[in-house]
Amino acid sequence: MTREATLVVIEFGASWPRWLDPGRGGDLAVVAQHYEGEPTSLVTQVANRIARLEATGWRLGSTVIVANERTDSAAFSARSVLARGLLARLSKGGGGGGTLFLTVSDQVSARACENLLGLAAALDSDATRSGVKVALRIGRREPMVGMPWESAPAP
Repeated sequence: MTREATLVVIEFGASWPRWLDPGRGGDLAVVAQHYEGEPTSLVTQVANRIARLEATGWRLGSTVIVANERTDSAAFSARSVLARGLLARLSKGGGGGGTLFLTVSDQVSARACENLLGLAAALDSDATRSGVKVALRIGRREPMVGMPWESAPAP
């Protein structure tokens, strides 16, 4: 029996998104980077967790990447690889569908928000082709989904 689940990936130093209610019902899996290390280490942790979840009959219906404050090239590159991998996984699960949420606390810098906005824009065309939605959520603000990212309001 396949069980649809939400995967929440939390980068080191990021906080649980206040808009996401863990008691909302449904299956929820969390991968949190508990130590400050290479940003790419989180990619490996997530891949291992997904493999274990799928081996026990879970299917990802949506994923949430909770970004931290980092905007350096290593962090952005790892976040991009992670997001693209999760997007591919969502598109494989049952013919597409689902949502990839990119979220960050509203306490981070404008640069961190712009960084995530740029990632959402870069992912959008691939997501649209595969039937997956990309949503950007800053703090508790309403998510930005399927809009022209260039015209998105400044964070």
